[in-house]
Amino acid sequence: MTSIERELGNLQARMETVEGALHAMRDDVRELRDALLAARSGWRLLVLAMSLATSFGAVLDHYLPLLAGFKG
Repeated sequence: MTSIERELGNLQARMETVEGALHAMRDDVRELRDALLAARSGWRLLVLAMSLATSFGAVLDHYLPLLAGFKG
């Protein structure tokens, strides 16, 4: 076996290691992307719930004294 063949074998082994690491990183990035997409929809739901609660509170604040008989 010549020196060039040995070095090519060494480089091939290192390349396979790098490819394995890239596949692992791709899976990790995909998991992060999925988590961000889930969080984005969660934030939308939270904002919707807060908006509805605020609107309901404003309407209740306006009409509750009228319904209770207070003049305001």
